[in-house]
Amino acid sequence: MEKVLEVKNLAKLYKNGRGVKDISFDVYKGDVFGFLGPNGAGKTTVMKSIMGLNMFESGEVKILGFNIKTQFEKALGKVGAIIETADAYEYMSAYNNLKIASRFYSNIKESDIDEILEMVELKEFKDEKVSKFSLGMKQRLALASALLSKPELVILDEPTNGLDIEGTVQMRNLIIQLASEKKITFFISSHLVHEIELMCSKVAIIHKGKLINSGEEINNIKEKYASLEDFYMDEINKRRLKS
Repeated sequence: MEKVLEVKNLAKLYKNGRGVKDISFDVYKGDVFGFLGPNGAGKTTVMKSIMGLNMFESGEVKILGFNIKTQFEKALGKVGAIIETADAYEYMSAYNNLKIASRFYSNIKESDIDEILEMVELKEFKDEKVSKFSLGMKQRLALASALLSKPELVILDEPTNGLDIEGTVQMRNLIIQLASEKKITFFISSHLVHEIELMCSKVAIIHKGKLINSGEEINNIKEKYASLEDFYMDEINKRRLKS
């Protein structure tokens, strides 16, 4: 199978001693890959390093075979991402937000923007100001922006964080649908075990800056455990006993 994302021995440490060490995993075409861990475990640090927003001390990141350090533009050419915040111009319409964002890409037509708004179920609200949107609608608009580049890989940092039940279900179903119908590969971070279990096909778990596993099939985990939460807690407890 084709590797879309390769992370090898990644390390990024901050002056306070926090950060991540020896992070390695592969994401393959068609995966909805969950990156699970508590707040402060290092999820965002890894994501920023993948996107070239962090200068990591050691290790290697490749996207679609291109090295993020030496082939930056080629590596990120087919990547969409939402990391930390889903910002938009609230005084503007959804459509105009995407029109401005589309200037960063070549060959984006007005019909492409309409198609993407349709994908994220916002086409009927395209002319409304973003200030009138719910948090879930703003998250879907951010996802629409990430889809403008017609990406093969989409990286999402806590995409359901703060959403109500309806917004969470809409975002979850949208990701599953895009992966199935558009063949987009997703790399998704979350601290919510249940959401990763429902949304993702594979999971890697990070705890205190280190990986517990490098990407197991969730279906295989559930053959051995009643739930992903049971597996997660079992692995955490094993490491506590060792330390």
